[in-house]
Amino acid sequence: MRQVRKLTDLERDRATVLTIGAFDGVHLGHQFLIRQVVERARRLEYDSMVVTFDPRPLVLLRPGSLQLTDGLSKARVIATLEPDIMAMLEFTRELASVPAEAFLLSVLDRVSVAEVWVGGDFAFGHNRTGDVNFLIRNGEAYSFAVHVVPRQKLEGMPISSSHIRACLSKGDVEGATRMLGHYPGFYGQVVSGYGRGAQLGFPTANVQPPSAQLLPATGIYATYATLGARRLKCAVSVGYNPVFGGKRIVVEAYILDFDEDIRGREIGLDFVARIRDEEGFSTVDALVQQMNRDVDQVRAALDPV
Repeated sequence: MRQVRKLTDLERDRATVLTIGAFDGVHLGHQFLIRQVVERARRLEYDSMVVTFDPRPLVLLRPGSLQLTDGLSKARVIATLEPDIMAMLEFTRELASVPAEAFLLSVLDRVSVAEVWVGGDFAFGHNRTGDVNFLIRNGEAYSFAVHVVPRQKLEGMPISSSHIRACLSKGDVEGATRMLGHYPGFYGQVVSGYGRGAQLGFPTANVQPPSAQLLPATGIYATYATLGARRLKCAVSVGYNPVFGGKRIVVEAYILDFDEDIRGREIGLDFVARIRDEEGFSTVDALVQQMNRDVDQVRAALDPV
């Protein structure tokens, strides 16, 4: 898969089957749409292309909005679907002000669009004026076909990013995973903390999430960590550290059977299962005893019999 950050990095070449969307979470519905594009392009011997945005447009347009996937996580999932090209465009206020027709023409100027595939609620451009009817009209004018894919369902329930966000907000990472088709998570940098974990016998990596990242509800989670090419098991705390009077949410990852200094490195966290709620403890010894139990439960969750 070729990945670009700007449309100007492209040149008109082979005929292309294209889809455009925010694809927040790249859930099962998004994956179905992208697979249709890839399979259609292969049948026609065209290129397949995904145009998406980082961050999710509402993060910029509606202050306080959060997203399921940062750009790196989104690219990782889309890559598994094997489109030929992915354009991950930085969503800025300048881009948000571009009228739908101007944005479409900027795509057509760089891509030999033969077909556009979108979901039924698709819209783009300033004030979201570039809806399905807009695409159909312009398809007739610029000689590309438009295919509209209905919203997909899972066990009778429509698959939606908003439902997945609701699951995560309750700590239901298993429910989120069912609709995502992959574990919820993010990539972040390991930053220096207070070193309390090491003093307790559980050295943790303090992971700084992207600024608009939706985190699961506070608690302890069985998690996979991606560090370079390695996939590691870890227990992750999302919370305030109530024993030590914490005032802000921090993400701390205790990587099992691991003893390396990874400060400054980028790490991916995939949340697999919720172990328990965040709790306050009357003594540090009680906290350490619970942490040992947590690690045992994490091993059991990640190494099922």
